[in-house]
Amino acid sequence: MTIKKTPKKPAKRAEKPVVKKKSFRDRINVLALIEALEQHVLGEKEMTATQVSAALALLKKTLPDMTDPARKGGGSRSPHEDALKELE
Repeated sequence: MTIKKTPKKPAKRAEKPVVKKKSFRDRINVLALIEALEQHVLGEKEMTATQVSAALALLKKTLPDMTDPARKGGGSRSPHEDALKELE
């Protein structure tokens, strides 16, 4: 009596969960950049000029521009500028 061997089936691989890729803006840790720049300004952390420039560039890419749209046309000065002028 001969025993027939059945071929082994390949083991099923566990399916990887579908992970939605994050955009580059989502990958940037904005709070860490702000904290690093704040520590640098306060003298608690040394940063090179290149590091500061890179941090500022990343913040510009991730945070909305908070400038006053009315001033884009070259309108009047802001109250801050007026107050500084008075101090001079």
